[in-house]
Amino acid sequence: MALSRTRLLYIATVLVSGVVIGLVLLQRPEWQQAMVPPAAWPFAVSLPLDLAIGQLAAQGRTQPLTMADRFVAVIGAGLIVTLMVALG
Repeated sequence: MALSRTRLLYIATVLVSGVVIGLVLLQRPEWQQAMVPPAAWPFAVSLPLDLAIGQLAAQGRTQPLTMADRFVAVIGAGLIVTLMVALG
């Protein structure tokens, strides 16, 4: 099944957020000790996007996200954050 533009945009946005979070953590290493682990921060980016896309899908304006889309985006972004912190 081909990915729609909306689904690709969601995945790309969440993955880019992983890079941005990793860069912020490299600049501010004390944030690595936050109550919520930084590898989980991409969920904060994913949730509002997911809700917005869900509303658009309910109106029939786009395809809904699949669990595979969410998995690839959030786990991928979490891995990016983890690798950037570990190697940085």
